[in-house]
Amino acid sequence: MFKNVVLPLAVVAIAAAVSLAIISSRPELPRRESIEVVPLVEVVTVQPGPVAVTIESRGIVTPRRSIDLVSEVSGRVDWVDSGFLQGEAVSEGQLLLRIDPIDYEVALSTAEASLASAELALAEVKALVKKAAIAEAQAGVTAARDRLRQAKVDLANTEIRAPFNAVVDIKQVDVGQYVTAGSSLMKLLSTDVAEVRLPLLASDVPYVDYGQYDDGTWPQIMLTASFGNIKHSWRARLARLERRVDEETRVFFVVAQVDEPYSRSLHSHILALGLFVEASFAGIAIDDAVKIPRSALHQSSYVYLVENGSLQRREVTLRRRESDSVIVSGLEAGDLLVLTRLDLMVDGMPVRMLD
Repeated sequence: MFKNVVLPLAVVAIAAAVSLAIISSRPELPRRESIEVVPLVEVVTVQPGPVAVTIESRGIVTPRRSIDLVSEVSGRVDWVDSGFLQGEAVSEGQLLLRIDPIDYEVALSTAEASLASAELALAEVKALVKKAAIAEAQAGVTAARDRLRQAKVDLANTEIRAPFNAVVDIKQVDVGQYVTAGSSLMKLLSTDVAEVRLPLLASDVPYVDYGQYDDGTWPQIMLTASFGNIKHSWRARLARLERRVDEETRVFFVVAQVDEPYSRSLHSHILALGLFVEASFAGIAIDDAVKIPRSALHQSSYVYLVENGSLQRREVTLRRRESDSVIVSGLEAGDLLVLTRLDLMVDGMPVRMLD
């Protein structure tokens, strides 16, 4: 029985000795030294100076003048110009419609006769040297002349003419219609100058240049509008900044003006009233500043530079935000600004610059 137990133990002891010998004879694995990974960053050399400001806005084209034309006399409309149609352009002085003048022609004849009678009466009393009657006769002549002048004005008012170059916005009368004094006939939109009110944030206002210069020129901008795949543009001037703030939106408005928006000789395409347009223009430049990508600014207050192979944090002043960039001051010429945004960025962290 003991012989059977001793034999397996001897086998186990021999196997253990062989395993130990194999492990002892195995060559030692080479040790790997740990390699420090230095992040790679993209940098740009900054050069502070005047930075142009870009302002973007949009608005609707409106007329500079808009009036409701009313009749000053009563009567039946007996003629209307074929070009007097809603949405059509009319010229200054163009006869648009006529009210039947017969009643006013009769009134004019009556007034002329009354004046002649009054003048004759005055001549008679002067011939008779009746001083008391002369003053009365002179007053009668004056009144007759006033009635004649009123009759001429009433007759002239039977013809309705366009007071300026315009587009007919609303037409409210036609042939055969009876109109009374004071009734509305049409609404006209002037076409000599078109205006666009462009909303601005309060932060944009200090950088907007507007108004006529001493040499007679104006700050210029471009208005654009898309018609399908075709984009048209119009040159405009920044005429004025409205001296009030919208109560609901709290925005300011700068007004752009375009001369003769319907002129084919001045514009490649008419600038129709009511059209929605976009505007992008240069504002007053910011001195001693740098425009950088938004991603390079951290928490709106600092950036990272590379100095002697490591990150250095630099406090800056945010001057203005734009669509995909910001304008800051506080950087110096030759600073290497870090554009790459790493997951971890700390002051003094070693980095390599992208060639």
